Amino acid sequence: MNVKKIKLADIDPRIDGRIRPVDESHAAIIAQAFEEHGQETAIVVRYGSGAEDAPKYILVSGAHRLRAAELVGWDSIDASITKLNADEARLQEIDENLIRQELDVLSRARCLYERKELYLKLHPETKHGVNRFSRDATVATLKFATDASMKMGVSERTVHGYIALYKNLQPEVVKILQTTTLADDRQELLYIGTIQEPVLQVATVKEAIFKGKKPSELQEAPVQLSGDALWLKLGKKEASRVLKMEVPARRVFLDELVKAGVITRDQIVEAA
Repeated sequence: MNVKKIKLADIDPRIDGRIRPVDESHAAIIAQAFEEHGQETAIVVRYGSGAEDAPKYILVSGAHRLRAAELVGWDSIDASITKLNADEARLQEIDENLIRQELDVLSRARCLYERKELYLKLHPETKHGVNRFSRDATVATLKFATDASMKMGVSERTVHGYIALYKNLQPEVVKILQTTTLADDRQELLYIGTIQEPVLQVATVKEAIFKGKKPSELQEAPVQLSGDALWLKLGKKEASRVLKMEVPARRVFLDELVKAGVITRDQIVEAA
């Protein structure tokens, strides 16, 4: 990748869809460092579509540095230009975020969920049930969970657990939780995921935040997370949803529910 000065006006930051929203206080700290020492690390951009009125470049990584440059009043910034396509660029952004220890549970789960979608799109030969060693396969590619676990330094079981957690959350709920302490509360995220009705899940989270409580602390919680009555009431519907998960993810998800006190192992056997 070549590094060159490019105008800020030519860069589409794609702020709304980024894994980590820009933290203005963090950007301000970087801005101060820019004023004192200049820019030491280039941002990474890719070429735009080239269509009329389309941005010349699209940001891949370095959103806080880009914002810092704006705060300082620069009209240009050092940037490395990559030839990655949109999917490859998104995968790079996700991987850069996954290695950060400060990511909360929700952000890490979102990264892994989206990474799996992109990874399977870019490497369809690694999908379950596909023969990776057929004559058409020119390169042996690691399956998603193995690749992700190696990059993160965690077990494949942990990877499956994060994905199972995220799949049960509504998109609107994810947006609401991103800037709250609940985003790093694994037990509450699991609880929220047990609320199956999309509208009810969103309403529960909004009510909890409005009242300054955790969703599980609401006096009139939409689903009571205790006793045989819960599992028997949800019964076939809940069991059907869980059974649709891939086997590793299903096993991890049920284990997490047991640890969180949502259900017992005996109840799992009864529901099955």
